[in-house]
Amino acid sequence: MSPESGSSKPLLLVVEEDRLLRWSLREKFASAGWEILEAGEGLAALDLAAARRPDLALVAVSLPDLDGAALAARLFTAYPGARIVLMTSAERPGAVAPWAGGWPLVEKPFDLDELVSWASSFHSSPR
Repeated sequence: MSPESGSSKPLLLVVEEDRLLRWSLREKFASAGWEILEAGEGLAALDLAAARRPDLALVAVSLPDLDGAALAARLFTAYPGARIVLMTSAERPGAVAPWAGGWPLVEKPFDLDELVSWASSFHSSPR
């Protein structure tokens, strides 16, 4: 739990331009017991994170106002030890894998159930 969240539920920040994907992530993670913050742009995500530090951020690589990797770096600078995963479109679906920038990367399309399961174990592991 994030002390700033005031809740026993883990707090997820979803930063994704695509409204349908944001909705899908929100519904799937909420049904797994997560509290959700969501933004369609990087600057809005920074404001949300400043108000309530998320336990995990799922950040699209491609955003209308900021590069996802740049947003991840800004979140990590503001909140050292933050758990951040980048999401990207790819030719083939894949599991979470390390990315050259150092952030874990999940390729779209991804299996929502697998992502929730992975994130839940990711959240429960020590920082």
